[in-house]
Amino acid sequence: MAASRGCPFRCNWCSKPIWGNHYRQRGAREVAAEMTYLKRAFAPDHIWFADDIFGFHVDWVTEFAECLREENGSVPFMIQTRADLCSERMTAALALAGCAEAWIGAESGSQPVLDRMNKGTTVADLIVARERLGKHGIRVGFFIQLGYLGERLEDLLATRELITLARPDDIGVSVAYPLPGTRFYEEVKAQLGRKTHWRDSGDLAMMFRGVYDSEFYRRARDLLHEQVTLQQSSGEDRAMAALDEKWNALIAGERSHRNIDATAHDEMLAEPLHAAFAAGH
Repeated sequence: MAASRGCPFRCNWCSKPIWGNHYRQRGAREVAAEMTYLKRAFAPDHIWFADDIFGFHVDWVTEFAECLREENGSVPFMIQTRADLCSERMTAALALAGCAEAWIGAESGSQPVLDRMNKGTTVADLIVARERLGKHGIRVGFFIQLGYLGERLEDLLATRELITLARPDDIGVSVAYPLPGTRFYEEVKAQLGRKTHWRDSGDLAMMFRGVYDSEFYRRARDLLHEQVTLQQSSGEDRAMAALDEKWNALIAGERSHRNIDATAHDEMLAEPLHAAFAAGH
């Protein structure tokens, strides 16, 4: 289903500019009636809302929930939203409507990276949103984006720390894809050559010269997924210790994955991290 079209926010990498900067929303009662019809006609076990941002206005979500309750029309549903929209009222209204799972564009655990993305959210927003949604029994997924412009080792490790603190139920990991029509694309298009579409990129394959090669990001992705799996299963100490060793190995070998044009500034900033791990911290 789709309850709205568009997005009013202006993240530098998002495809939204292709569709316009306006946010158009259907009536809450109309959307509730559609869900009620689908429930009675097809008895789906869940519904996915394709909206870039579901709800947006808490009063809309509250009316949507009330209409569903009147008609006994609720079907467990999944949405995409933003952390800064997950107020106490919003999360309570989503739960009342029957929201079972919410995916948040977390992107990074590094505030400098979020700021370069023009994301408009903070790391603290992400942690609070996860807590609020979880309190109402709503599963939480984080979309994570690796390799954005200027992302260094400490930024990637901040994303690992975010996963540790927030403990999302699931994550989806990608690398930064420069989509035509976005500010991000304009910043890196000189590096793309003939690679002008995400279809030209393989599994987590970088299309521009990031700080690291594609293999580095694939390994980081695998470790982040493993971390989420262990956290959700209350992984035993030995398994978590083994995961820590894998992270240490990735960090120790990160120089071999750097692109040759990585700046001396990036290398200088990474030195304290290497020193800390060498000292056993």
